[in-house]
Amino acid sequence: MRSSQLVPAALSLILLAAPAMAQQRIGVASGVNPSVTGSPPGGAVRSIVIGQEVVYNEHITTSANGQTQILFLDESAMTIGPNADLTIDRFVYDPNTGTGQLAMTATRGVLRYVGGRLSKQENAVTIRTNTATIGVRGGIVLIRAG
Repeated sequence: MRSSQLVPAALSLILLAAPAMAQQRIGVASGVNPSVTGSPPGGAVRSIVIGQEVVYNEHITTSANGQTQILFLDESAMTIGPNADLTIDRFVYDPNTGTGQLAMTATRGVLRYVGGRLSKQENAVTIRTNTATIGVRGGIVLIRAG
C-alpha cells in the first residue's frame, strides 16, 4: 500500500473505532434472569447476558420476569428487579485512589445497591427517582421507584 493510501485507510479505522471507544466499560452483568435489555448510548437495544459489559450511560430495563445484577468496577453491586427501568447517568472511578462518582436514575422498579469503594466517600453515589434523590454512603440500600 502506498503512503497516499495509508492516511485515508488509517482515518477510516479511527472513525469506525470511535463509537466503540466512546462506550466506556463500567461493569459487568454478573447475574441475569431472562428478559433484560440494555441500550448503550447511540447503540441498538440488546439482550443482556451473564458476563456482558455494561457501559457508561446505559439504559437498562427488565420485563415482568427479568432480573439482573451488575458488578461495577469499584466492586459495588446493583440488583435490578422485575419491571424496572434504570439509566446509569455517570460512572467515574479511579482504581488507584478509589475515588469517583456513580449516579443513576430509576424511574420504575425495585433496586438493591450494595456499596463498594465509591460509597465510602461523601456524596459519591446518588440514585434519583421520580420523588427523591438518595445519597448512598457505605452499606446497602433498597429502593422502590415509580
